[in-house]
Amino acid sequence: MRALKIFGIFVLILLVISFITVTFFGGTVAKAVVASLNRNLQTEIKVAKYDVTLLRSFPNLSVNLSDVEVAGSDGSQLLVAERLRCLLDLGSLFGKIRIKEIVVEDGRLQLLADVDGNVNYQLMGYTPVGEEPEPAGEATEFAVEDAQFRDVELIYRDAQLQVDFTGLVDQLSFSGDFGSEAYLMSTDGKIDIHYLDQEGERYLSNQSLIITAQTKVDNTNSKYTFAPLRVEAGDLELEVVGDMQSTKDGLSMELRVESQSGSLQDVIALIPPSYAGGLGELETDGDLLLSAAISGAWTQRAYPRVDGQLTFTDGRVGSPRTNVGARDLNLKARFAYITGDRGGYQSFAIEELTGNFRNEPFAMSLSVENLDDPRINFTADGALALGALPGILGESPLTAGDGFVRIQQLRINGRYEDMLRPRRMGNVAASGSLTFDNGELTINERELSFPSGSLVLRDNELELTNFAFKGPGTEINFTGRATNLIPVLFADSLNTNDAELNFDARLEGTSVDIDELLTLAGPTEAEEEQAAATGATDSLRAKTMTRRTQITDLLRGRFDANVAAWNYGEIKGENFRGQLIFTPRQLDLRGLTQAMDGELKIDGEVYFQELQRVEGRITGRGIDVEQFFAQSENFGQEVLVAENLSGAMDANIYIEAYFDEQGLFDYEKLRVLAGVSIAEGELKNFAMLENFAFALKAGDLERVRFTRLENYFEIVDQTIYIPAMFIQSSALNLEISGSHTFNNYLDYYVKVNAGQAIANKIGKHDTELEILPARRRGFFNLYYTIKGPLEEYAVKSDKRGVKNDFERSQYRKDRVRQELVERFAEPIQLLEATAETEDEAG
Repeated sequence: MRALKIFGIFVLILLVISFITVTFFGGTVAKAVVASLNRNLQTEIKVAKYDVTLLRSFPNLSVNLSDVEVAGSDGSQLLVAERLRCLLDLGSLFGKIRIKEIVVEDGRLQLLADVDGNVNYQLMGYTPVGEEPEPAGEATEFAVEDAQFRDVELIYRDAQLQVDFTGLVDQLSFSGDFGSEAYLMSTDGKIDIHYLDQEGERYLSNQSLIITAQTKVDNTNSKYTFAPLRVEAGDLELEVVGDMQSTKDGLSMELRVESQSGSLQDVIALIPPSYAGGLGELETDGDLLLSAAISGAWTQRAYPRVDGQLTFTDGRVGSPRTNVGARDLNLKARFAYITGDRGGYQSFAIEELTGNFRNEPFAMSLSVENLDDPRINFTADGALALGALPGILGESPLTAGDGFVRIQQLRINGRYEDMLRPRRMGNVAASGSLTFDNGELTINERELSFPSGSLVLRDNELELTNFAFKGPGTEINFTGRATNLIPVLFADSLNTNDAELNFDARLEGTSVDIDELLTLAGPTEAEEEQAAATGATDSLRAKTMTRRTQITDLLRGRFDANVAAWNYGEIKGENFRGQLIFTPRQLDLRGLTQAMDGELKIDGEVYFQELQRVEGRITGRGIDVEQFFAQSENFGQEVLVAENLSGAMDANIYIEAYFDEQGLFDYEKLRVLAGVSIAEGELKNFAMLENFAFALKAGDLERVRFTRLENYFEIVDQTIYIPAMFIQSSALNLEISGSHTFNNYLDYYVKVNAGQAIANKIGKHDTELEILPARRRGFFNLYYTIKGPLEEYAVKSDKRGVKNDFERSQYRKDRVRQELVERFAEPIQLLEATAETEDEAG
C-alpha cells in the first residue's frame, strides 16, 4: 500500500510538472517543433499562431498550429492550411521531438512536377545539384500512426506526363513509419475529383472515389507496391495489385486490375467526357466483368501496354430523359497489345454489341488497330430507335423521338487519318444503307418528322433518295448526291483538314418557313432563359452564330429548289424557282418568286463569317405597294405606313446588311440603294398633308391620287435620303427632297405650286380625283422646310434652303443611279414622260 501511494504521488508530481511545463514552456515546445521540421524538411514552414495542450490528448502532447504555410522544395507553395495538429510523445517536452500523428484541416495541397521530373514535395534528404548535404541537425522522429487530411483541396500538375488534376480530399488518412527508407503505408479515405486531364483531354469529371490501400513504400528506389489498392467509383469496385516505380522520364508499372462488381454506367463514367457524350447519363443493369494488365513505361513519348477485357451480359439501359428501351444487351470489349516484327502497338475492339431497341434487333462491332495510327473497322446492322437518341446524346436540343432508322450492312474500313482528309478518302472502303421509317424528332420544342427516304453509301459517295422532311410551316423533299460525308462528320471545330460536303441535289416542297428552320439551329428556350438569368445572352447569341458558321464552313454544292410557298418573317411568297448555292461560309441565292401580287427576282449572298453579312439585289415588278410596306413592317418608321399607300410598284433594290457578334441586326451599317417607280398610286390619310391645308380641300386630305412616283433612294447611317422628285397628283403638284432618320427626325424640303393649288381649292372638290396638269413653275410658288422630331417638327418658309437642297440632291440621285447600274450589271433608268415633267403652256 505504501508503494502504491508513493507511485501515485510520483505520477501526480509528473503530471504537475508536465502541466507546468506546458503552461510556461508550451510556446517554446511548439516553436521547437516548427524549428525542427524546418531543419529536417529542408523547406520553410510559417505559422501564425501556436497552441499546446495536454488535457485533450493525454498522455500525448497536442501542438496546434494555425494559418500554416509550407514551401515546396522548389520554392513554390506546397501547403496552406487553417489548422495543422501534431500529436507528440510526452517525452518531447524533455528531449527529442517525436511526432506520432499529423492532421491537416481546411487547406490546399499543391503537388507539382516539372518537365524533368523534379517535384516540389521532395522535403526530406533533398540536396540541390552541385551542393554538399548539410550536416544532420537535431533529430525528429516520424513514428506516425495516423496522418490525416480533412477538407483539403488537392492540386496535382505533372508537366512531364502532362497531367492536371484538382479535387477535394473529404477525409484521407495515412499511417506508416514515414521516417524509414522502407515501410508499409495504410491509406483510407474519400476524394472528390473535380477533373483529371491528360494531354489536354479530360478523363474524369465530378467523380467521387473511395480508396483503401496497403502500400509497400521503398523510398530508396522510389517504388510503390500495391498489396492491394481498392478503389470504389459508384458501384464499381476495382482492385489493383502490383508495382509502380518513379523513373527519370516518368513512371514504370506492372499492375493488375480486376473488378467483378459494378455497372456499365460506372465504367462509362471513367471514359473521357468528349468521347462518352451523353452516354454518361445512361442507367444500366446487368452483369459486369473487368480484368486488365498494365505494364511498361509511362513517359512523354510512351504509354504502358494494356491487355484486358470487359464483358457486360444480360443488360438493360435506361435514361432519365427518355425511354431508351434497350434490352438483352451483350457487350464484349477487349484491349490488346500486339507485337510484331517492327515492334508493337495498342489495339482496342468492341468485338460484340448486340441487343434490342424497342423490340427491334441491333448489332455492331468496332475494332481500332494501333491507337497511335488507328485503322478503324466498323460494322452495324439492325434498327436504331430514334426515341433512344435523346438519352444517348444527353443534354442537347433533341428531347424526344419516335420511329426508326433501319441500318443495312453498314461497313466502314480504313485509316483514321485517311477518313479525316477528303483527298485520301479513296483509301477508305464504305458501304451500306439507312432507311427512315416514320421517324419523328423533337428539336427545340418543335416536332419534326422524317416519314421516308433512303441514304446509300458507296465508298466516298452518298446518294439520298426521296428524303422527306416535315416541320412547323415546312414540308420538303430532298434527292441528290454528295461526297466527303465521313471527313465532314469527323471534322474538328476549326475544320483544320478543309473537309467539305460536296453535293448536288433537288429540293422540292409545298412550303418553307425560314424563321422556323433558323430556330432549329438556335439555342433552346431553356438556354435562353438561363442566359437571361445569368446575363449571358450576348455570349449565347455569339455561340449560336459560331455554330452556324462552323456548319456552313463544311458545305459546298447546290440545291435546285422548287417551293410552292415560303415565308421569312412577315414576307410571304409563292412558286419559288431557283438555286441555293453553298460555298464555304457563303450561301448564294438566285431565283424568281411571286410575292405581294407581283414578281420578285432575287440575287443575293449571305456571308457566314465572324460578322455575318448579307448582300442582295432584288428586282420587283408589279408589286402591290401596300403589301410591300406591310410585309416589310414599314421599314421601322411611323410616318408613311402601309395604310397610307396603294399602287403598283417596280423597283431595283440593292441591300448591304450586317449583323454583330451576337447575330443582331446592325442598323448602323445598313446600306440600301433603290430605284422605285409607283404607277397609278394613291395616298390615303397621310397626316403630313395637314401642313398644306391652306391649299387643299377637306376631301383632298383624305385621298390624293398620283400618276407616277419615281425616284432613287439611299439608306445609310440609319437615315433614308430622298433626292428631289416631282409629284403630280389630284390635289397639288409639288417637288420634295430630304431625309428621315430611323429615330424619326425629319429634314424635308418642299416646293408647292401655290397658284395652281389655290385655284384648285377655290373650285369644287373632284370626286374622280383627276390628276392636275403638270406644272413645276406656277404663277407663284411656296418653299417650305419640315424639320425636327416627328412629335414636334416645325414647318418654315425657306426658298433659298429648298433650292440649295434640290441642287445637292441631284448629285445623290445621279450617284445612286450609277451604282445601281454597276450592281445590277444592266441599264437602270427611271424615265419620266416629258408631258409630266415640263410645265405646260399657261
